[in-house]
Amino acid sequence: MSKLITLGLSELKMTADPPSTLANPSAGLIESLIGFPTSAGKVVTKDTAIRVASFLSGVKMLASDLAKMPLILRETIITNGRQRTLPALAEPLYSLLKDCPNQWMTSYQLRWYLAFQLVANGNCFCQIIRNGKGDVIALNPLTAWNMVQKWDFTVPGTPLLYWVYNDGRGNTRRFEQQEIWHTTSLNIEGNGVEGSAITALAKEALSVMMASDETAGRFFANGLGIHGFLTNSNAAVELTEPQAQGVIDRLKKDYSGSRNAGKFTYLPGGVKYEKMALTAVEGQLLESRKWNAEEVIRLLGGAPLLVKLGYGGKNSTYASSSAFLDEYFNTSLLPYTTSLEQTITRDLIAPGDRPRLFARHNADIMLRGSPRERAETYEIQIRSGQISGNEARMKEDMDTVEEWDKMFFPANSGVFDPETGEMFIPGQKSPDSRAETSGPDAQTAPPAQTNADIKTTARLLTIANSLAERVMRKEAKGSIDAKFLAEVMSVSTEQAQEYVQARKSDAMSDENARAALIAMATKGN
Repeated sequence: MSKLITLGLSELKMTADPPSTLANPSAGLIESLIGFPTSAGKVVTKDTAIRVASFLSGVKMLASDLAKMPLILRETIITNGRQRTLPALAEPLYSLLKDCPNQWMTSYQLRWYLAFQLVANGNCFCQIIRNGKGDVIALNPLTAWNMVQKWDFTVPGTPLLYWVYNDGRGNTRRFEQQEIWHTTSLNIEGNGVEGSAITALAKEALSVMMASDETAGRFFANGLGIHGFLTNSNAAVELTEPQAQGVIDRLKKDYSGSRNAGKFTYLPGGVKYEKMALTAVEGQLLESRKWNAEEVIRLLGGAPLLVKLGYGGKNSTYASSSAFLDEYFNTSLLPYTTSLEQTITRDLIAPGDRPRLFARHNADIMLRGSPRERAETYEIQIRSGQISGNEARMKEDMDTVEEWDKMFFPANSGVFDPETGEMFIPGQKSPDSRAETSGPDAQTAPPAQTNADIKTTARLLTIANSLAERVMRKEAKGSIDAKFLAEVMSVSTEQAQEYVQARKSDAMSDENARAALIAMATKGN
């Protein structure tokens, strides 16, 4: 491997490691030949690590969950002064990431393979195939364990990164950086360009798990599988071998098995039955294997992955499934999805297109709730103006409906304009759009009402009637004070006090009171 050495703020030099030989082998050569030596005496390699059940189950779960989330290339555009984000259907890269990256694999197959290597090796690679225009037309996966990072120092002061790939059949090829889509995790060692393999970092935990698995296997293969013994405590009575075998055969025939449970018998000649139990060391082996398995899972995905796979003392319940999946995604999956998305921007999207194109995993596949929960969420989002009806239908893979692209707002909602400091109902014309008079005595004809004005007036009257009803109900239960009226009707305390005094003096009937409240709510309009 090559190492970056910073000598100053404006100068960056690099030194290469000495060549790897049998006399002075590098860590990569040792790993490829004999694996990583450990204290437990078990050699850890890729092939031996994936044969550990807990390691395989953890890597398999992470790779499956990463691959099943659709990877969508999205585009940000400006339409009528508004920013819109849509799937980039016209881009060649969209279909490669979502459907078929090459002629042999689907998107799920490629991304499962890449995710498995990203988790286990800390690196994953794809060869980028481009056409004459420079567009990406295919992505071919490469084995991370066969890739070696190199640096070219031919040009002084400008080190170039390249990769040497061995296809496993004795053929090697040099890949330049622009020919490779490279994603990393666990950027612990070196200069951070290359990831670190979990099999190397967690070699001791994996080796202990291998040793305990082998110990358990050899215990069952070579150990005595006897449940108990028959002993003769009476030295005066000596049983012959046929007699002893007869006692054993009678016990097996008449008293073994679940059908004969609860029976009792007589053992002749002072014969006693002694049950054989596991020793403390043998019994502790099971607990040790369980703890080692949990330790391996924690290294892969933390506590949420431990719970999802059923290890440990806690298990996810249906009542807490939504919160658990959210924690599992943020803790175990989000670091990998972020790394994949950012390297797509770096390696697969041209610098000029990066402000408008980006890739995102659709986490709804992981986090979506039941049909009822989704319907309730869509209803809240539509009524509050967050999404349109067609956007909700598109999320459920349903066809759009005409006239459902409009945004809806609650009937009693208003919009605050921070520039003017005024409140108005959506659809109502702003004050500065009204025609101004040329003088104090100028006479202007009232503008003709449009459909929007009519709808706005009707909505304003509905709100006013609702507020008036609230005040009248309060009055029916007892007297009201000016503070309550001022807060409900959004008027001054003086106006509220005048209304309260008029009602107390019986100078205002209920019908006139309702009309006064509506006029108060509409500011006389």
